[in-house]
Amino acid sequence: MKHLFLFIALAGSSAIGQTAPKHNPTKLDRMKTIEALYEGADYMLALQAADRFLTAWISGEWDIAEPMLNARLKNESEGEFEGFVSSPCPCAYEINHGKKLRRGTYEFPVVLFRPPAGNSRISVQNSAIVISRAGEDRWVIEKLP
Repeated sequence: MKHLFLFIALAGSSAIGQTAPKHNPTKLDRMKTIEALYEGADYMLALQAADRFLTAWISGEWDIAEPMLNARLKNESEGEFEGFVSSPCPCAYEINHGKKLRRGTYEFPVVLFRPPAGNSRISVQNSAIVISRAGEDRWVIEKLP
């Protein structure tokens, strides 16, 4: 009974005896809902891939990290990946809310925390990682942080 009074107090007395308006979703409404769910799932999968790559990098598991690179990063003559992995590994990272660049491609801002060198403070580096869908269940790194 106490909860009923709380509901009436919050909703107002006009809510008693009323039902929600009936909404008959159109085919367009259903398609928009399905597309939103699909995009939400894509975002979560891309975020999961970014997390998996950065975790592998920190733990030195190159057998996990390297296959996640796109063909350009794997075959690059300048050795961007080698330079990336030879740099001091961060002791922690933070992935911030990402954005969709185009269908199947997302950019996530990351903050890399590196251990202090000597008597200095912890180094903080702001960067971004770009992930894109490369197949049904495969995501690749397009841009290293």
